[in-house]
Amino acid sequence: VPTTAGNRGTAIFASSGNAGVGIVGTNAFEEASVTTGSASAEFGNAQSGIISITTKSGGPTYTGSFSYETDEPFGANNGQGFNRLTGSIGGPIAGQLTFFVGAELEGRRAFTGGVDRENFPIFVRAGVDTTVAVISSLTDPTADTTMVDIEEYAVYTGSADAFSNSTNAGIASNYGFDAKGVRRPATGSSNYRVTGKLNFSFGTGSRVSVTGLAVQNQTRNDFDQSNPQDNFATRTWNRNLTFNWTQNLSKSAERALALEVFGSYQQDNFIFSPLTREAELSTYQPFGGFYIKPYEFLWDFDNFPVNDQLVQNFKENILGSRRSPFDLEDRDQYNEVDNYRNNAEGRLGVNEDGGPGGLLQLSRETRYIGKANLDWQLDRYNRIKLGGEYTKYDIANYRHTLTSQAFADLFVEEPIRYNLYIQDRLDLGDVVLEGGLRYDYYDGKAIRPYLLDLDSNSPTFNEYVYFPRVSTYQGTAPDGRELTIFRQDESHSYVSPHIQVAFPVTDRTNFRLSYAHQVQAPDFGLIFGGVNTDVQLSNTNHRYGADLDFGRTITFEFGIRHSFNDDMVLDISAYNKDNISNAAGRLVRLTDPAKNLNQDIRLLTNADFGNTKGVDVRLDRRFGNLFNGTISYTFQDAKSTGSNPDTYLAFGSRIVNQVTGGNQPPPQAILPTDASRPHNLAGSFALTFPNDWKEGTSIGSILKNVGLFATFRLASGTSFTRCPPESGNEQVLSGAVCSREFDGDQNGARLPSFKQFDLRLTKGFQLRGVDVTMYLDARNVLNFENITQVFAATNDVRNLTNEERFWRVDSAQWRNEALANEVLDEASGDMDFTFGTGTPNSTGMCGLWTNQGGTPNAPNCIYMIRAEQRYGNGDGVFSLAEQRAASDAAYAASNRGGIFNFTGTPRRLRLGIELNF
Repeated sequence: VPTTAGNRGTAIFASSGNAGVGIVGTNAFEEASVTTGSASAEFGNAQSGIISITTKSGGPTYTGSFSYETDEPFGANNGQGFNRLTGSIGGPIAGQLTFFVGAELEGRRAFTGGVDRENFPIFVRAGVDTTVAVISSLTDPTADTTMVDIEEYAVYTGSADAFSNSTNAGIASNYGFDAKGVRRPATGSSNYRVTGKLNFSFGTGSRVSVTGLAVQNQTRNDFDQSNPQDNFATRTWNRNLTFNWTQNLSKSAERALALEVFGSYQQDNFIFSPLTREAELSTYQPFGGFYIKPYEFLWDFDNFPVNDQLVQNFKENILGSRRSPFDLEDRDQYNEVDNYRNNAEGRLGVNEDGGPGGLLQLSRETRYIGKANLDWQLDRYNRIKLGGEYTKYDIANYRHTLTSQAFADLFVEEPIRYNLYIQDRLDLGDVVLEGGLRYDYYDGKAIRPYLLDLDSNSPTFNEYVYFPRVSTYQGTAPDGRELTIFRQDESHSYVSPHIQVAFPVTDRTNFRLSYAHQVQAPDFGLIFGGVNTDVQLSNTNHRYGADLDFGRTITFEFGIRHSFNDDMVLDISAYNKDNISNAAGRLVRLTDPAKNLNQDIRLLTNADFGNTKGVDVRLDRRFGNLFNGTISYTFQDAKSTGSNPDTYLAFGSRIVNQVTGGNQPPPQAILPTDASRPHNLAGSFALTFPNDWKEGTSIGSILKNVGLFATFRLASGTSFTRCPPESGNEQVLSGAVCSREFDGDQNGARLPSFKQFDLRLTKGFQLRGVDVTMYLDARNVLNFENITQVFAATNDVRNLTNEERFWRVDSAQWRNEALANEVLDEASGDMDFTFGTGTPNSTGMCGLWTNQGGTPNAPNCIYMIRAEQRYGNGDGVFSLAEQRAASDAAYAASNRGGIFNFTGTPRRLRLGIELNF
């Protein structure tokens, strides 16, 4: 049965690797097969390629396995704190009834990032430095006084010796805290996969089986220690229960008839929400990175249900109703507060109260799948297969910034999809021909607003036209008609042909060819996007869904496989895929009857006519019984232009198009994409020594049951569009959209090539009847520095303009506060925290300090003194150079700073042991 989510547009289920085939644990595979190019008519709702996984069933004897893998022995500077446990057992229950159970548990103590992560410190609270009294007014003797703790900040990510030369003993000793190298605080991730299967065989090849799959991934997101209630986390979990029944109805030497019936219940769930304070503390650094118990969120499906009532509140914008967990009529109470410079650099911009602020996302999808096939071997030449599949979806999605309705999205929908197919496999000995027809149908059932156009000068006067206003154009026209009505999307269907041919050219050469029109139901996350969102309450830049047709492609592939001998095989294939009507976002001009004008709306359309073509070459070679290897090369050219594969418009250009206006050109693409890697060279090899290799010799004793396995890949960098070095583009990274215009050709720049070489060394032996394998796994063993993104304005990992922009903000804030407290040397920019005494560490003189607005703020004074002791010479004068050092350190640790943000994972090593019995 298919396991692909219908709501793929939210990109939530695939992100954790749980959807699709990723839901099956690696120790639960019986076999895996990959069909490239065009699929047979039985398989659909995909545009090229099929991955098929068969789960283990257990056999006539009891077998099992256990393994443990970790990178902990290599230290905090060389790993994530990765730990992985797997186990499985299977065998007979009674007669022909067998079982299999497999489980995986994986934990990562921290996210690490790319190269040199340890050279860019991240700080955490290490205790209380001192406590100061802060009065609310310097002029009012009756003013309230608040006691505020001044926090100590220790290096967490990085080295504990980073500031060992500081004149402040606590800073120099890192407050006794052991730094964690490359590991970032509170960014752990844990996941598990569980597979269970019962299988009963009977008769002649008939069987019944039930398979259950359970997957969970939980990840802590970026850590905010100053305002713990701003700490968000992600939980994704998937459930799959599938029933299979294969019944052989008749079987003879030349004829056979079999019935296959499948039923499946599948559920995908996703939460992105702030953690409760208790959960935030308990998940900070779990043992081994493992965390099985579900996170406790401030808001989840239980205390904030995504249901029809919520949709109604949101759609009609009912004041005082539940649309967000917060009171949207009194948003100011949730404003985040930045009172103090409470960080290691003495900067503003770190909130310590208010909120939480950010995006809340709750998504759930349930699928009910029924499928049946009739497989009929009609005679020795023809094998006919016909069948169908029905899927009912129940999808709920909530995406809303806690304090703002801008770009909010909410829908609860129940689309359906089904297909019917028939195919005939004609086997003429040397020639095998398979042809089939497939009928696909889907009905999204989305309901969209249509507004009555009352502008007598409009070409659509007195007609209902689509425009994304669901609540702000209400009432009746003079003739009594409703100003807004809602219409349901149409259903869609398509018949597609599928052809596959294979025959020998010589006794060592085989030829294959496949051709198909392949269709895929559009991403329901795209169809329903904005269906209940009013443009006036959101934004014209909101991406609105539409009544999309099937995404269609025409796929053609042919290949030749030649066997030079039993030890060397060459395979060459060429393919072409034309996108006929895939979904693509466009800037479309629509009539807004509420304002009697035309507005540009970002709308989804079936207007992507891209093309992908390429060549694959693969050589398999074996030398004796010890060595075998594969090397392959792929050339691929992929375009997605939205109009024509050979033309494009400048970003921001558009064809003005009235959706209901008749024979006008289709809307053009805003920005074509080309994320392909034109050249890929990859390979793998295995050198294995059997148990009896050179038996009786010393070298045989050493190398028996030793294996060396390696994979490598060299690939072109992905393309991106350059941005001009103008204001607004300083922070734009490759792959993102420029602020106004782009520089040069679209996708005219390319990242450096990608290089990877992985190696695994294994040694096997027996211990009391148990097969034991120990191994060393080295990822990126040559420590290649792979650039994964750059600044789009500089085509480099640095943008000096952005660095200066960051520094100017910090410098101005320091300067203004120093001026307000009369400690600034305006000529040099230095700040005198000795207050004219020449005595360093004069924190006792901070009582009358104010912020730049004149409000008493003694903590700011102390935090800047500590910053000078950390980044300066400790003489009490926070010089301009020392200020720059502190600002640059904060920038380098940010998501636009250090090289670790722009590079792939460096060399990582793991040790493992596996037991099989």
